[in-house]
Amino acid sequence: MKFHYELFGDVLAFDATYHGNKYKKSLVVFSKTNHRKQTYIFGFVWLQDVEVRTYRWILLNLLDVIGQKKLNLIVTDGDKAMHAGIAEMMPSAKHRLCAWHLEKTYIQQVKEIEFQQVFKKAIYANFDVDKFKRYLKTSVKFLSVVKNTWVQLTYDIKKSWAIIYLRETFCAGYRTMSRCERINSFIKAFLKSTNSILELVHNLDRVVKDYRNNEVTTQFYYTYYTLVLTIVLDAIELSASKLYTRVVSRDVKKQIKGVATLLFQGRVSINTTIV
Repeated sequence: MKFHYELFGDVLAFDATYHGNKYKKSLVVFSKTNHRKQTYIFGFVWLQDVEVRTYRWILLNLLDVIGQKKLNLIVTDGDKAMHAGIAEMMPSAKHRLCAWHLEKTYIQQVKEIEFQQVFKKAIYANFDVDKFKRYLKTSVKFLSVVKNTWVQLTYDIKKSWAIIYLRETFCAGYRTMSRCERINSFIKAFLKSTNSILELVHNLDRVVKDYRNNEVTTQFYYTYYTLVLTIVLDAIELSASKLYTRVVSRDVKKQIKGVATLLFQGRVSINTTIV
């Protein structure tokens, strides 16, 4: 896990929503994504409580285990104590709120139906900063939700959820906690509410081994299966397939297809590069 963290520890998802054990304590799952866009579990923490001091202790020990390597981005479900602990222990790391949890919360906190569409657009739309602020302030005023406490507080932390502020931040494909939701769902197949602490630890080890097995299986397919070139610019596609993992190559292929539709005007040589 420490080795994988060295490679892929730029972005970490921090989830504490699993409570299905007989002690009714929260289980924190640290997860991230690898170079094949697969979810990888870095570790678990079983919480005594959900106070700021507890999250501070978790992050202090996490930094000790990983050799003080600082994160670029932490994705959370918006827990206030968790946010305070992150801000104190990892001040240089950006904090991104899960868009799915935000959408779920505004449905509960704001009864104005039209606001749901407005807020969803504010999360994902590719505005510039000024247009984003005008759009949200105008919409909030028009829908008469200016005095809604949740709307005010959420606007104050807009830099942690609006795409416009996160555009230049490497997020490793994380926009929501859906990966964490899938982990929680997967964990339920291994854990029972009657498990003792020892059984809980053994079963969590089985969860990690199962995720590792998926990674090994994928590695096998990538090693022994031959890529079929499917687009006109086959030399570029082949070069991309050697540089990137197969799943990332698919994304690059979409960009190459877009280039293939352009009209060729000419070329310029810059050292060893041809534009």
